[in-house]
Amino acid sequence: MEIARYPARTLIGVSLVAALSLYAALDFYGEQIERNKALKDSYQMGEQEKRFEAVKHELPPGEMVGYVSDLGFTPGIFLPAQYALAPSLFVDNPPHGWVIGNFSKPLNYAEYGKAHGLTFIKEFDGGVILFRKTQR
Repeated sequence: MEIARYPARTLIGVSLVAALSLYAALDFYGEQIERNKALKDSYQMGEQEKRFEAVKHELPPGEMVGYVSDLGFTPGIFLPAQYALAPSLFVDNPPHGWVIGNFSKPLNYAEYGKAHGLTFIKEFDGGVILFRKTQR
């Protein structure tokens, strides 16, 4: 079996690239630790879990539910709500008719529901509303 021999310049170049990569990884890790200290919960997931905790107990575990909001389906609003209600899953056409409302300002939720084919069930703190799809 023949042993491969590489020129010294190649070995020095590969070693330099490996050392620089290691330095960059350690530098990034150090900066990320500082960012995490400054912004402990930048997406406010903990706050969202508190907001949705009461409605989560009203639903059967793992229930597929609908979702409505006065802010639309903005990922910064929708995804934290989805996370907070896990293992429930947001779907377009919930099989049992449960729909979660996530509102940023007070509304007449019964009227909002009626306009969207929903029946108002219960209001929770923080603009979280439980609706049921209206049976036709």
